[in-house]
Amino acid sequence: MKKKLYVTAIVLAVLLVGCARGDAKSAYTEASTQLVSGSYEEAEAGFRKVIESGYYLAYAYRGLGLTQMSTSNYAEACIAFERALLNVDGQGADFTKDVNLYLAFCRQRHGETDKTMEIYNSILARETDPDVLFLRGRLNMELGNEAAAATDFDKAATLSGDYDLYINIYQAYASHGKRADGSDYLERALKIVNTSQADYYNKGLVNYYLQNYDDAKAYLIQALDEDPEDSGSILLLGRVYLALNDVADARAMFNEYVDDPSTAPAAYNGLALCDMEDDDYEKALANVEKGLEYGNSTANRGLLFNEIIIYEHRRDWAMAKAKSAAYIAMYPADEAGLRENEFLSTR
Repeated sequence: MKKKLYVTAIVLAVLLVGCARGDAKSAYTEASTQLVSGSYEEAEAGFRKVIESGYYLAYAYRGLGLTQMSTSNYAEACIAFERALLNVDGQGADFTKDVNLYLAFCRQRHGETDKTMEIYNSILARETDPDVLFLRGRLNMELGNEAAAATDFDKAATLSGDYDLYINIYQAYASHGKRADGSDYLERALKIVNTSQADYYNKGLVNYYLQNYDDAKAYLIQALDEDPEDSGSILLLGRVYLALNDVADARAMFNEYVDDPSTAPAAYNGLALCDMEDDDYEKALANVEKGLEYGNSTANRGLLFNEIIIYEHRRDWAMAKAKSAAYIAMYPADEAGLRENEFLSTR
């Protein structure tokens, strides 16, 4: 009898542990959903509930950190990310690196640039990652260490054939009034040899930044010849027309694509840009809403960002803040989104 009771007690304990773990997993899933939807108070409470359970600690602390980061609470986010790292247990090197990069971002926003630099140096001591080299280079640029920044940028560019990296380096220089230095990297990007449809788009984008609009148009038309449904090329070609102050042609081009469900979201986003150029923000908002109805995850990012800008221009600060909060919950490391969120925090 005693043996039976003992075995029963063990089985019951295992079942209770299983239930507790299942409850924690459900709470984590729900909190993650709330984070993405911009329900920060509920998300934070949910992640804290998971932490109290003792399960999924690394993931829960990471979620808590992302929630606090999304509300610009960088000091508390740093603590949460540090605790996520202390509780890593089999998540792997990619998870640890991911949390460290979020921690570095928050430390920099909190004014702890020395600790940010330590994180980048630590990662680069273990692996040569061009993206981390870029981040360290950008930090060096912000600290006025231009020679160190140039060294990091050059090494990153040597290791990578990624157009986005070259463009990011250009933007880092441009943000400090050094477009000429940044343009050198754009010129390097044009030498990347590739004959894919994506290459035509990327060369169009690089020429757009270089203000070589005729070349940009030629590449984007080639991209669309290869893939008539390429929404990125559609939107960028419209931006080229807008850069040339040709709103009518931009609008006419976007109108050609609104009837095809695969291109309509990008086309409506483009029409919203045309409306904004004409200072017609009510019409711009209507076009953004039409684009969002398609639920296209690729196009939604641009649509949702422009939605924030539209509400700002309409001086609807409450709605702009709400939209901005939801945006950075979905794209927590989006620099433009975070800048808008910080700007709106003063309104």
